[in-house]
Amino acid sequence: MDRAAVEKSLDYVFTDEVWMKQALTHPSSDQKRSTNLNYERLEFLGDAVLELVVSRELFTLYPKADEGALTKMRSAIVSRAHLAELCRKLGWGQQLTLSPQLEATGGREAVSVLANTFESVIGAVMMDSNYNAARKVTLKLMEESLKNAHSLIAINYKGELLEKLQSINGEGPKYAVELVSEDKPAGPFRAHVMWNGRELGCAEGQSKHKAEVAAAALALELKLFDVQ
Repeated sequence: MDRAAVEKSLDYVFTDEVWMKQALTHPSSDQKRSTNLNYERLEFLGDAVLELVVSRELFTLYPKADEGALTKMRSAIVSRAHLAELCRKLGWGQQLTLSPQLEATGGREAVSVLANTFESVIGAVMMDSNYNAARKVTLKLMEESLKNAHSLIAINYKGELLEKLQSINGEGPKYAVELVSEDKPAGPFRAHVMWNGRELGCAEGQSKHKAEVAAAALALELKLFDVQ
């Protein structure tokens, strides 16, 4: 574990390095589970901190948004897929201590592992200092996410589908996009979302991205991946 790299990404220096080590220790590598020297408890705490910090910030940033809109924005920001993406960009997955077995099966890139790691690091800052410090770190790491909350709502469909499918067999979805009409090269487009050898959904959109999002949303609604 590179302490300096983690602290630089957080813009925070730990007083007690033990909290950071615990946050970056996967349960699979904790041989004495009774000691709780892994990220599970910190994940629990970090999840609560993120919910509160993000909720309050959205409430302030979007004074005209109603409860439903605020809930959707918060769900997108704290979704497992989005937290995993943030964790990946910060490089924390590479700092994790994993069991050899999990390492060999790609655990370091798994959505659930990365999302849990993000939450646990926030929890570690909370325990090492206080809520205000954890809030400051969270706002720094999620500045762009909070500003782009509206666009994240749509992206969340693709992220949610990715997480669900990976949890089943580790395989993510693939998208095939085509023009609805060759006479209209600017769109609309039709997207097919494929997984495990079958089509989970097909939908259209004015852009390739919108078509993929619509297809992912339909796949989540139809739940054909539940049929094994």
